[in-house]
Amino acid sequence: MLSKKTLINFLPLILILLLAVFARFIFLDKVPNAIGGDEMVYVLNAKASFVSGYDIFGKWSPWQGLLFQYPQGETQAELPYILDYFLLGPLPLNLFDAHLPNALLGILLIVFVFLSVKELLGRQVALFAAFLTSINPWFVYIGRTAYEAVPAALFYFISLYILLKAKGWKILIAFPFLVLAFYSYIATKLIMVPFALAICVYVYFYINKKKYLRQYLILLSLCVLFVLFYVVSLKLNPSTSRLGELLTPFNSDIASQVDAIRKTSIQTPFTGIFTNKYTVFANIIFTKVFNIFSSAFLFATGDEFFSIWRHGLFYYIDGLFIVLGSLFMFSKKRAMFVFIASLLLIGIIPHVIHAGTTNNFSIHQTMMYPFLIILAGFGIYESIAWFKNKNVKRLAAGVIVVLYLFSFANFMNIYLYWFPLQGYFDFPVRIVSSYAKRASNGQKVTVYSTVSFDYFKKYLFYINGYNRQTEGIIAKNLNNKVYTLGNVTFVSCNIPDNLDNKNNLDIIDVKCGENLNLKHLSISRLSDGGETFQIYNDKICQGVALNRYPQNITLNDFNVESLTNGKFCNTFVSSL
Repeated sequence: MLSKKTLINFLPLILILLLAVFARFIFLDKVPNAIGGDEMVYVLNAKASFVSGYDIFGKWSPWQGLLFQYPQGETQAELPYILDYFLLGPLPLNLFDAHLPNALLGILLIVFVFLSVKELLGRQVALFAAFLTSINPWFVYIGRTAYEAVPAALFYFISLYILLKAKGWKILIAFPFLVLAFYSYIATKLIMVPFALAICVYVYFYINKKKYLRQYLILLSLCVLFVLFYVVSLKLNPSTSRLGELLTPFNSDIASQVDAIRKTSIQTPFTGIFTNKYTVFANIIFTKVFNIFSSAFLFATGDEFFSIWRHGLFYYIDGLFIVLGSLFMFSKKRAMFVFIASLLLIGIIPHVIHAGTTNNFSIHQTMMYPFLIILAGFGIYESIAWFKNKNVKRLAAGVIVVLYLFSFANFMNIYLYWFPLQGYFDFPVRIVSSYAKRASNGQKVTVYSTVSFDYFKKYLFYINGYNRQTEGIIAKNLNNKVYTLGNVTFVSCNIPDNLDNKNNLDIIDVKCGENLNLKHLSISRLSDGGETFQIYNDKICQGVALNRYPQNITLNDFNVESLTNGKFCNTFVSSL
């Protein structure tokens, strides 16, 4: 049994992990209240593979992803299919189960942040870094989704910890975890070699005192060879390659921008000097870097992906301690500062060299955030250590923790009680799916939209419609580009003139642009009541008192599939 002293020693970390569990699991079945398209690719294909051995088209296996072959029409990361295969395969399709793997992996990530920082900066700083990671808005947000950033960060940190600890040939144990990180996320493939190189250089010179050079060189050689294998695989399968998304001075986007700028400028002898593919390329790179480190982006608004516009990826108080931590580390641990800063800058590479747009896309910078957190943790530690009196130190630590917990409570209030009403992740499609399933018992249902394939996949998810009885039918229909299951069909916006057949229920996406001027019910946005879908020939909501727009929504209402027809109609169907 563990001694009382050991338990007390582990108590702070245990409390931090319990806080992380709370942040990632509270109302996980309700918030986020829908699932995004990229998440759906992993979850649905993993479920299909568990049921049938192949993807939803009946053609591809997750194990083919290890050879960089992808499902039809998709080029996503390879490992999430396999992780979801084991963790989600036996479970029903629903929001809680879809987000379960990342919630668990996100908690494990905190453990390896703690272990890595403990090796670098000591136990006290490691506890602060683990605490900040457990409640960090970005890691809470992404840990409650099925996106790829969490496993990528986890496996990179496992490899970091191994390299900080390992001696001799045990150094090579890091390679499988670097490979797992490489397989975890398309964007962070770009940093495998520079990430491993930066760690090996630091550990070789500052921890192992110029020992084990052969092992480090072998490890780096293996990483380079693996990346080359990936590049060759893409060259052999150009249809699945995303190499064209990499930003270089020779991209067509760069050429277009140069041409546009020159056409709208007064021509001078200096035009070619100051406006060419190299100057435009450099301008995009620097603009991206400044945007990434924008205080508004990091601490106030986030971006379109993070989409909690009332809050940033970090707390305001983080900004203070990131600055203090950087100053303290630069003055006291110069080599460590250079090392952490190098890993931080390596973390922004996936976004900096992706495409020609300059808007932030927060998930691309995932590997930057932990190192900002480490700087903040060091800043907290050094700020407290600045006081000489023990009682004052305790008071300072208590005040800092209280401020962080208040900031965390504010973020969770925004995330749980404001964010769900904004309609992200195509929440109206979840309502359409539930409505279509309910109506299909007595009517043929046709859903008209501009993205029928995407809506059909989401329909399968929300109704838990993929199983051993339906997998063959679904694969056959998908291969024939027929998006039908039972009485429900998803088609393009070729809307017939006659919609008065009461045996046929028609649901029309307003993006189809049709103005039929016929009496109908509506599925509306929760945020402002704006119409998103029109319903013709409704039967299931007859006799139910409908509102003109959704109102008085509670978290329990997001148990959408479990609501009675009456409650569902009263809450989510409107009569304009």
